[in-house]
Amino acid sequence: MKKIFLLISLALNAVFAVAQNSNNTPGWITIDLNDFMCTKATEDDPLNFDGYGDEVYFITFYSVANQFGVTKYVNKTVSNIYGDTYRFSNRIAAGHANPDSRSGGLNSGSQFFVGNSFPNLKKIRVEAGDFITIIPTIWEWDNESNAQLQASFESRLLNSFNDINLKMVPMLQYNNGYSRSYEFTNYAALSIPLFADILSPVLNKSSSRPIGLKTNGELAPIVFALNANIIKNQRSNSLVTDGKYNMNYVNFTINEDALGNTAAHGIYDLRYHFMYEEDFTKPTAQAPSNSKIRPIKKDVTAITTALFTIAGRWTGSQTNDAGLYPQAVSFTLNSNGEIIMANEQTGAVAAKGTYSFANNIINGSYKLISSNEIISFTGNYDPASKKMSCSLGMGASTTGQGKWIMNKQ
Repeated sequence: MKKIFLLISLALNAVFAVAQNSNNTPGWITIDLNDFMCTKATEDDPLNFDGYGDEVYFITFYSVANQFGVTKYVNKTVSNIYGDTYRFSNRIAAGHANPDSRSGGLNSGSQFFVGNSFPNLKKIRVEAGDFITIIPTIWEWDNESNAQLQASFESRLLNSFNDINLKMVPMLQYNNGYSRSYEFTNYAALSIPLFADILSPVLNKSSSRPIGLKTNGELAPIVFALNANIIKNQRSNSLVTDGKYNMNYVNFTINEDALGNTAAHGIYDLRYHFMYEEDFTKPTAQAPSNSKIRPIKKDVTAITTALFTIAGRWTGSQTNDAGLYPQAVSFTLNSNGEIIMANEQTGAVAAKGTYSFANNIINGSYKLISSNEIISFTGNYDPASKKMSCSLGMGASTTGQGKWIMNKQ
């Protein structure tokens, strides 16, 4: 029964994805936090050892997935701490809770415009049909960073994007043209992981934690997703200039009172601005369905012996460009210059292409069967460590889609 349900889900995703992809074009999406407001401050240290009022920072988790919900990469950004700067010179002054109003400190009614110092998501590349899933979290800082709790939280959430994005595909199908319809609160349907085991120990205590906790210590985060078509359909009435579409400002609220956690806990409002910029240099990022991968020209004399050393099964991990958030990857390099990626359980081929190898340099490309997207790669093989390191990109580019670190089996 479970296999039947999975097949039905994949089939539905394929149907929804085709419809979604037909209205989306390649380009760049920018996601800016314009400002935030402390509508109600959290319970704070009565002696103000951590500063007057609230001190908060933002961890924004995001991923890019194709129209079938296959995650291309995940990442996060972490902001500075905003609040009272007295004795804490590394913070950004925000609010007026400190009697010396110049020092900051967030209290009820404090609004702060983050400006250029905030690590906003600038010009995230999206190919035809791609969408971005964003989970912004706002953290209260109390006396210490609570690094171990934060690391456990980050690891679990980042590793959940593969499941989240698969569930996001049919939901996005119904989000074109409806105000705020890209925000999702049905966490179970999205496979948002549970965090009570991690967060309940800091519930109702003066300790660094994400704001948005329920009474059982579970988190109710903001979750939203965007693609090119949503921004185009929900743009403001301003003129579209040079293929740039701007949406009106959108507010998202984290309200612990509404979650039943009313013991002097916080309410914060986040105001975002979204922009989509169309890429006019390429009409589509996908190869035509009837196209074939162009074979890479090879110097036969240079690779005749080398192919016998590199051909075989390779396993390792793919990370983002910064080397973070590894995910397992494997492929086979055949002695005839062919690269094949297949499901280890079923043997179904997921991608196929060609490669060349000479003087310990590998170059190649492959086509994803599900979407016809072309991924190119280049890298080096180190005979001493027997590792292969490559960078990947979309289309003809060999950068922008992460890195491989591979070992031959």
